[in-house]
Amino acid sequence: MTALRSVGPVDTDQLPEYPIDPDARLDSHEFLRWEFGRWLASDMRWNGTHECKSMWFELVNLSYLETPVGTLPKDHKRLSRMIQPIVDRDHFDALCGLEYGPLHGWVLCRSGDDIRMMHPVVTRIVLMAFASRANHTARVEAASQARRLKRLTDDVMQLAPDIASDPRKIRFIDNTIQERIEARGGERRTGEDLHFAIQACVSKGREGGFPDKR
Repeated sequence: MTALRSVGPVDTDQLPEYPIDPDARLDSHEFLRWEFGRWLASDMRWNGTHECKSMWFELVNLSYLETPVGTLPKDHKRLSRMIQPIVDRDHFDALCGLEYGPLHGWVLCRSGDDIRMMHPVVTRIVLMAFASRANHTARVEAASQARRLKRLTDDVMQLAPDIASDPRKIRFIDNTIQERIEARGGERRTGEDLHFAIQACVSKGREGGFPDKR
């Protein structure tokens, strides 16, 4: 992808599709990864003017607040006003005509029916942030489930030790309880939930639902 110096007529069918949904947000992120090693060695750092680098860096930061996150509008008038202090539109256009202007590395892309601008490094950082958040959420959910199953096993042990020794039956009881909680819009299991689930587990066992392990 080449640097974007000006925005003119373009075949939208040939534009890359932005890989992040417009509804996706990174509101909870107070910081995002900055690849300082890449920046220190970049052509933009070595060849851009101080003015252009300042505007470029400002727009990179602003892109994280845009929709979709990590993109910029293609309208130069709007871009020149997003930068603070506001930049004269004609002056901004002139700077964008330079090889290492404020939009160096940004390219047009499609986001649904909209035409936006994306930067490959910014896009990668945003995707990594979403992946990191998803992994964190998965770890939290897994830990929460493990604690719930441990408490459930301890409770079942007091009522039906034979059942508590079989992880398959504990998972069945847990799923039955969670379904009851969800059906009534509740938050916590009750004693009735536990007894119902244990009886359901016993019935399933009588029907051969938990075959002996070989």
